[in-house]
Amino acid sequence: MRTFVAGNQEALSAQIREVFLREGHECQVSGLEPLEVVTSRLAKAQPELVVVVLSPQPGPALQLLGEIRATIRAQLVAVGRAHDAKLRLSALRAGADHYLDENQFQAELEVILARQQTPRQTPAEPLENGKLISVLAPSGGSGCSTIAVNLAALLAREHKKCALFDLKLGGGDLAALLDVKPTHTLADLCKNSPRMDRVMFELSLNQHDCGVQLLSPPRSFADISHVTTQGVRQALTLARTLFPYVVIDLDDSFHPEQTQTLNQSDLILLLLRLDFTSLRNTRRALEQLDQLTISREKVRLVVNRYGQPEELPASKAEQALGVKVFHYIPDDPKTINRANNNGIPAVLESPSAKFSKSLSQLAVSVNGRKTR
Repeated sequence: MRTFVAGNQEALSAQIREVFLREGHECQVSGLEPLEVVTSRLAKAQPELVVVVLSPQPGPALQLLGEIRATIRAQLVAVGRAHDAKLRLSALRAGADHYLDENQFQAELEVILARQQTPRQTPAEPLENGKLISVLAPSGGSGCSTIAVNLAALLAREHKKCALFDLKLGGGDLAALLDVKPTHTLADLCKNSPRMDRVMFELSLNQHDCGVQLLSPPRSFADISHVTTQGVRQALTLARTLFPYVVIDLDDSFHPEQTQTLNQSDLILLLLRLDFTSLRNTRRALEQLDQLTISREKVRLVVNRYGQPEELPASKAEQALGVKVFHYIPDDPKTINRANNNGIPAVLESPSAKFSKSLSQLAVSVNGRKTR
């Protein structure tokens, strides 16, 4: 059985892990911070039983319990102080199935394990986790939103559906590029994050005929303040359980909700043009990603609008950045302008255009198989 222990009390977490290993179960152990890293690890591990240690600071642990309950089908066990009735109640309300005394947990935990292994119990089948792909352009005019919406359309065509998040909070364009009128936004979802579940999340999405389901940014600048890192993290975690792919159109601000998303991402497409300004900003972005300890292994450098007059040689760009270009997308302004003005992704409106063919190749490289 796959098990997982999360907590900031290392000694107690190690003791719980010993019980699991002694009983012959796989076990991963994690601290509680940063929370987005823990939830990402849990989503990938898909454990059948999770133990959350509440001491010494119950706040983050209770928050984690709520997020696990909303996104993962697993038995949840909270371990805390036996005499703290208020904490016990909070843990059960957050979603724990059991509450164990941190000083006398072993016997009760062994009973829970035995129940999990009885023939009457059917182990939870692991959910296949969706892949998070963030699209980031450090310079304006690099076509970040255009690439995001077209990539999502191709992935939706292949997999019947694809989630698309617009995290350009102050001026997202994805709704216009899909010609949809949002009824709910990310801000609405974040305002209700304590009650966020699968149903609420799905009702917040705006569906397009091609299979893309869009989570739109706030309607007004005043609503931006309602967007929280917790709400974004919950939404992304839910999206992973519902969609094979989640494409995120990121701002270049590196605000908390943006950096959290980058940490959760499986792949980051870093877009640039071959000009000095874009090259300089891309280098700064790479340095910032390094400071955030985001692995270069999941960053892919993509040159967009390739083939413009007087652009810098790609070899010099690679030398300056210390990164090889992963993919080139040709400049095709006629195709893109027409598609964007019509509110139809170019890969659907003009599938034979050079832009669309190049995007299809990019989709193959992130998807692992040829798109239709």
